[in-house]
Amino acid sequence: MTTLPPEPDPVPVPPPSSSERVRTAFERLAKADRPGLWASVRTMEEVLVEAKTVDERVHAGEDLPLAGTVCAADADGPPAIARLTDAGAVVLGTTVADPENAVVGLEIVDLALNSSVREIAAPPGVLTLKPTPGLISGTIVSVSAHRLATAQRAVAAMLGPDGLDPAVREWPADVRLAAGQHPRLGIPAEASLPLPARRAFEVAAASLEASGAVLVPVDVSALYGAGNVPAAHSLLADLDAVLLPTVGVLDATLNALDLAAVTVPGDRRPYGITVVTRAFEDQIGADLASVLTGEQSPDPYPCESVDVVVFGAHLCGQPLHGELRGARFGGLVRTAERYRMVLLDGVTPPQPGVISGSAGVDGERWRLSPAAFGRFAAGLAAPFVLGRVELEDGSSPLAVLCEPAAAASGEGLDRYASWRGYLRFVSTGGRRLPG
Repeated sequence: MTTLPPEPDPVPVPPPSSSERVRTAFERLAKADRPGLWASVRTMEEVLVEAKTVDERVHAGEDLPLAGTVCAADADGPPAIARLTDAGAVVLGTTVADPENAVVGLEIVDLALNSSVREIAAPPGVLTLKPTPGLISGTIVSVSAHRLATAQRAVAAMLGPDGLDPAVREWPADVRLAAGQHPRLGIPAEASLPLPARRAFEVAAASLEASGAVLVPVDVSALYGAGNVPAAHSLLADLDAVLLPTVGVLDATLNALDLAAVTVPGDRRPYGITVVTRAFEDQIGADLASVLTGEQSPDPYPCESVDVVVFGAHLCGQPLHGELRGARFGGLVRTAERYRMVLLDGVTPPQPGVISGSAGVDGERWRLSPAAFGRFAAGLAAPFVLGRVELEDGSSPLAVLCEPAAAASGEGLDRYASWRGYLRFVSTGGRRLPG
């Protein structure tokens, strides 16, 4: 037993300023001595002027998701790169064809944009997002970075119409925001791979299966030919994603097939793993990739959505959770001390009703696309209704509540604080107590 006081929590180290990051980038540029990677490099003075402006904007209180980020684009960089700089990134220069993403691998830049036709690569420590074609204005691009969150913030900054490109696409109203606890993941039924590549693929597949994915052996040949659009879409119709070794996968082919992809490095260099999803299901690919990288699942892309709080049979793992189609978990919540939870009579499956009272109730927040929310609301059966609920943090999202008359004779469950708490009590053979 020690009598020493506990160690204080470490003081978090603030991220480097944009100016500091630019100086580091030029130091690494000189140390790498790889002029063949670059079509042009801006002067340090020019880039520092922009970095100083970014730092001033941050100090003034602006929320710049890419502040402190240095990026590069190939010679055909997209018009949307202006959106990166608006979000706080600074551009170091333009690259020549860099299929191995060496400018990121050498840590010269944090982000690299590539619009050239190339075989997807997975150099050590570098991952790549290939968004749904058309989501970004101008030339189709992929974004490479060391961290999934960094790449996704960059893609998010470039999304949406800009008034210049009429072909830009927007998220559909019925976009799925997540694949659920047990996504169906296609894997090659047969794969002729070098032993290190096969080992990297097996490790990735096992990691995803351990996280809850259901692995389905399929014929993936349709994903290797640009003319296989119907077959590729048919393949993915009953799957949430397909997992491929990066060997032989082409950006251009996936773009022609109107698919999104995320490539992450494997545990056997230089072999990586590519997660392929249907168009507009970029977030599902990012979530699966986060399992492989060990990162916390990134924030979802900023598509239109509706938050709903649930308390009973719509909770994760409960019988009616499937009605929240394509919903994304938004966190645990607790209501203000103004409600009560009642066990409803004659409701199948058993469910609680939440009505006005003087206690707090625990629940879950779920985010749905507009179309999914519409279907959920239309299918909500009496005595349940949608209404605003006050949470302990002061916010008032929509929630599944109950008509007061239906709960008048129900058993009070306030002492359990949550529906799960009540179910745990009942599962242990406990006596059903009034609240």
